[in-house]
Amino acid sequence: MMPRQKKDFLLNPVVIIIIVIIAVISVFNFYQNTTKINQIETQISEIETQIAKEKAKNEKLEKQIKNSDDNEYIEEIAREKLGLVKPGEKLLIPVESENKNENQEKDKNDKKN
Repeated sequence: MMPRQKKDFLLNPVVIIIIVIIAVISVFNFYQNTTKINQIETQISEIETQIAKEKAKNEKLEKQIKNSDDNEYIEEIAREKLGLVKPGEKLLIPVESENKNENQEKDKNDKKN
């Protein structure tokens, strides 16, 4: 008689409902955890990318610090950033030709008409 009672117990609707509820809760929790893991992995990869960028920037700054005493580096910065020239040198500033500006204005006027 024992095996029959166990079988009847497992077929009881209350037991089946409890098992289904537990299964649904488990699936829901698994889905939530999977979503959280994916979000965290995305954040980790974004942070790793940011770290790599900052390391490259840091290396560049360290290189600039090391070169700050180098006369060639100082001269390069003075030329590029400050527009300075050595005595006797001429500074050339590129200027667009007037013909090019006139042609651009004509093209604009032609497009309007």
